[in-house]
Amino acid sequence: MSGGVHEGRLRVELGERGYDIVVGSGALGGIESSLQEMHQVGARRAFVVVDTGVPEWFVDQLVADAKSAGLQVIIAPITPTESVKTIATYQELLTTIASTGHSRVDPVIALGGGIVGDLAGFVAASYRRGVPVIQCPTTLLSMVDASVGGKTGFNLEVSGESQVPNGDGSMKLLKNLVGAFWQPSLVIADVDVLDSLDDRQRRSGLAECIKHGMISVGVGHDGLLDWMIKHLDSIVAFDSAIIAELVERNVSLKASVVAQDEREDTSKQGGRMLLNFGHTFGHAIETIGHLSPTADPSLAPLHHGEAVALGMVAACRGAQVYGGVDSSVGDELCTLLQRVGLPVGVEGLPANEELVERMSHDKKATADSIRVIFPTGRGRCAVVDDAPMESLEAGFDAIRG
Repeated sequence: MSGGVHEGRLRVELGERGYDIVVGSGALGGIESSLQEMHQVGARRAFVVVDTGVPEWFVDQLVADAKSAGLQVIIAPITPTESVKTIATYQELLTTIASTGHSRVDPVIALGGGIVGDLAGFVAASYRRGVPVIQCPTTLLSMVDASVGGKTGFNLEVSGESQVPNGDGSMKLLKNLVGAFWQPSLVIADVDVLDSLDDRQRRSGLAECIKHGMISVGVGHDGLLDWMIKHLDSIVAFDSAIIAELVERNVSLKASVVAQDEREDTSKQGGRMLLNFGHTFGHAIETIGHLSPTADPSLAPLHHGEAVALGMVAACRGAQVYGGVDSSVGDELCTLLQRVGLPVGVEGLPANEELVERMSHDKKATADSIRVIFPTGRGRCAVVDDAPMESLEAGFDAIRG
């Protein structure tokens, strides 16, 4: 997907916490000037949390640029899975960064997908009460979603004897239950690195793009869903120019939503909470280790985008029971997901009782109810604060393979 430097630049308007998002081919090359500016105001080192799956040439480029800017580089590699996105890994990173003498003006750089971005971001948010972080997402999913908006954190491990049933006594992960809002200083989405992704990772990222399309009309980006449908064949083929535009259009939507609702204000009954469409259902199944996107059990566990795809289907079908949305909304979603190769059903789901219990531990749940995002029409969604049990169960029943 190479072809020289071609950049689009967007701004997340958050006053003094605002920042630029640079999207395009060769965009990573622009990081040197930003690091030079940090060096001029006292930065002397960069703590780089790296996804071990990132191509070596991409890591080398970042390291060379940081050194050219006058910074010593410390690399902290992570092999990202949901099971390592825990307090143990967070503590290891904190111990390592503290041993380097990292100061409050030295940047943390996240070079990887969403798991790396979440962990590195939380280290930056909490070390010395906050240091700068630059997000350099390397997956489609993290480019269009996780790297923008300042959400950071990790999963909480609990034992099988806790309120969250596991059945085999093993540790269970509560998705993203520990975290903080910590906006980056800069986001660089260099689409050249997407050439390194396998087909499954690409499909996982497309789930978040489809999610944005499902809320687009309601957040002022009316044309996004139709644009994706029009260009779907080129998107599936991962045409370089179309993918660059896809990233930019999705980032534009995410940036505008975050600018209007930085910290997911629950009183808004909309705003940033709409970005959670498909996620409350999806998080309930994402950390169930034996679930596979196909009949092949070797593909377990689900990737995040696969869980979100299933969660969106469940939300659409649950909304039909809740009332107010036509079945055509869910039908169109299923068609889109199937065309890009994402699952609309899954074998081996636990009983609804356990799945609903898992939902109750989602970080978006309220004290005595489960908050979900249900579609209300094509491209529109709404927050439902106390979803009836029958609608939740109908959603899970709809995705049973």
